[in-house]
Amino acid sequence: MVEVYQFVLSCATEPSLLPSLGVNQISPFKSVLTHGFIVDKNGRKMSKSEGNALNVDDLLKQYGAEVCRWWVSSLAFENDIKADISYFQVASEGYRKIRNTLRFLHSNIFDLDVLESNKGERDKVLSEIKDTSINAYCLEKLTDLQNEVKTAYTEFKFKTASTLLYDFCNDTLSSLYCVAVKDRLYCDSKKSKARLETQHTLWLTLDTLCHLLAPILPHTADEMFQTLYNNKNESIHLHRFQSVSFKASSKWSAVLEIRSDVLKALEESKANGIENTLDAGLTIGKKASILVDFQDDLADLFSVSRVTITQNPDELSIQNLREEPRCERSWKRDKTVKERENGILLSDRDFEAVEQSKVVL
Repeated sequence: MVEVYQFVLSCATEPSLLPSLGVNQISPFKSVLTHGFIVDKNGRKMSKSEGNALNVDDLLKQYGAEVCRWWVSSLAFENDIKADISYFQVASEGYRKIRNTLRFLHSNIFDLDVLESNKGERDKVLSEIKDTSINAYCLEKLTDLQNEVKTAYTEFKFKTASTLLYDFCNDTLSSLYCVAVKDRLYCDSKKSKARLETQHTLWLTLDTLCHLLAPILPHTADEMFQTLYNNKNESIHLHRFQSVSFKASSKWSAVLEIRSDVLKALEESKANGIENTLDAGLTIGKKASILVDFQDDLADLFSVSRVTITQNPDELSIQNLREEPRCERSWKRDKTVKERENGILLSDRDFEAVEQSKVVL
């Protein structure tokens, strides 16, 4: 993405412009972005005599450079810019969301070979992801994010870029995707197809986010990039951006609409004593012909132990499964949970994962 960001942010162009024109007969920069005056939250000019000035050194000590950069990226710079210490607290919380999301993605690919030498296997796994998979949905949203953020950067719309990045981390990842895939990441056997596809999705998402964040969070992006590839001598700022291009099923919008109805029903079921959604089963008939294609991911997507699809379009009911055995490893109450030879209650999936880990050991 180096070619995209060849610009200089400047609020005082003349001191460098005139000498360069006189000596070299060319402008010292390709593009210039100028902004309005910085004023306090009430719109008054900042000055020490007024007692409303903010000291940059103090801001850097209290919040750090990256939080300050994140705040700058959130500004509508076309007009005067209001600044107040409370705004940096908000920026700090937003930055923390971004950083924690990156940490979650990285922590769940600790055993994945992400080196270039494994590119063939990586491409193979990604190419086999079905368009009805939750992984495909995440990668399509990642593709959209990449295209929209790159466009925003080229048009100097930094506020648009930072909003897109925050919303992707907060909504697409934290509130949906990461919640849905936790079970397979934590409980599937190490080499299960579902876990490997999810891990490769996490890797591609993390790598892409590092590149997209690099222009506005250069230290954070560089730190994560070096950690991801375990190479402190590499810098993300010397690497070209690798474009992502994925398409998910067009039926995902209908599935997510149904998910909203299910989450509402689960919230209402708390009145009946179902505090943990894994203590619930779901029977649903709304748009059954569509849901059948997504059956592999429905339980995780809805955060329940099992989903039964019926042909009754009006059916959406929650079953209380607390009287049924619960897997001591995943806490799910699917129909395969039973006591094993070692006396532990495990589902078939979790029992297989435990047995395979013994073989590895």
